[in-house]
Amino acid sequence: MLCFAAGGVPRLIPALFGALALVASIHVLLVDPKLPIRLLKTPVAAALAAFIVYLFINATWSPDRAEGFAKAATVLGLAFGVVLLAASSKLRTAEEARVLAKSALAGLLLGGAFLLIELVSHQATSRFISNHIVQLFDLARKKVQIEDGKVTKMAEFILNRNVTSLVLLLVPSLLFSTALAAGRTRLACIAALVVGVGLCVLLSQSGTSVLAFIAGALVLGLAALSLRATRLLLAAGWVILTLLAVPLGALPYDLGWQKWTWLPPESVAARFYIWKYTAGKVAERPITGIGIRGTRSLHVDAAIDPETGLQSTAVLRPGRHAHNVFLQTWLELGAIGAVLLLGVGLAGLFAMGAWPRLMQASAYGLFAVSVAVGISGFDIWQTWLLGALAFAWSAMMLAARLPALAGRTEAERGQLGRSGNAALPATIA
Repeated sequence: MLCFAAGGVPRLIPALFGALALVASIHVLLVDPKLPIRLLKTPVAAALAAFIVYLFINATWSPDRAEGFAKAATVLGLAFGVVLLAASSKLRTAEEARVLAKSALAGLLLGGAFLLIELVSHQATSRFISNHIVQLFDLARKKVQIEDGKVTKMAEFILNRNVTSLVLLLVPSLLFSTALAAGRTRLACIAALVVGVGLCVLLSQSGTSVLAFIAGALVLGLAALSLRATRLLLAAGWVILTLLAVPLGALPYDLGWQKWTWLPPESVAARFYIWKYTAGKVAERPITGIGIRGTRSLHVDAAIDPETGLQSTAVLRPGRHAHNVFLQTWLELGAIGAVLLLGVGLAGLFAMGAWPRLMQASAYGLFAVSVAVGISGFDIWQTWLLGALAFAWSAMMLAARLPALAGRTEAERGQLGRSGNAALPATIA
């Protein structure tokens, strides 16, 4: 419950995910210690392992080796956590799965309610904590407004990551609603989840969350019509985004989209300048990349606009974040990293094809949400984002144990049994 409630406070997710993985490890060791090894014997696990190994190799030429190895270790640790949670979920009885699913639902509803209150009250809780308990954010002019030594206002974009994490956890939570008895209670829960998260998205300044919410809804709708067509479209999109990220990243600037006055200059339009610069830098080390976490080393402060006294975003420049994880992959990991990432996604999509229909459709929806977050997300190595992704996909494995999803027909039960060992797929989508 606490892990899902942290969807509204995503910086807590990695720590809580680690605690949950520790509990799962104890459960698995006591019941079936060899299960995690069996789960690792899949194409998805092999593709993910190759990607992680390369992260450690790539970190040796990172501008900040310590930071590079730390991020590679973070990915490795989260991957192990997902394996342990997947194994623990596979050992759960139907009743245990129901209890855990209901707890997760309660947690996400609490987290969503908290975030909605923060959005409506202009972060009253965060301001109170910062003024009377502990300073939550640095006192940069961009983030907070201070009067008489008190934080009187916080920038609304501070909550963008909170909204994004809720969107990532929404799909598995909708599956968890099947743990409730069919009828008004279940419908009310689904409505509360969708409306609550939808309101958070609309009230926030997170364009990434809007894009992800819409992408997930569209893919879920398409999956209801044809699972095969959805899988093929997602695979095609994944290939295009990973292999053609560089020319696609430069395209908006080349087309002059940064000149459109109706686009927010400090968010959307500014990305076009950063993407163009980043795409140009890829050519310097196209095969191996400049090293994991190297984007931060390129960052320079933008020139001050004499009219406004603020930094100008209308100039080709590197950003502290690439604002596109596919471009960032090419810049930092090079063509090798992009190809390995391609293999991870395609292996995951292929494995999802063996899941029961509702699970499969939901997995495609979560895949689309994850990709949409990556298209305009700040940084692929953000610990909260990696934790939220790992947690969302491992939650899908618990959902697979719910009777309403796992026990529809004998044929589907057979599929689920076969895909139990391949279920890790979703973890790395």
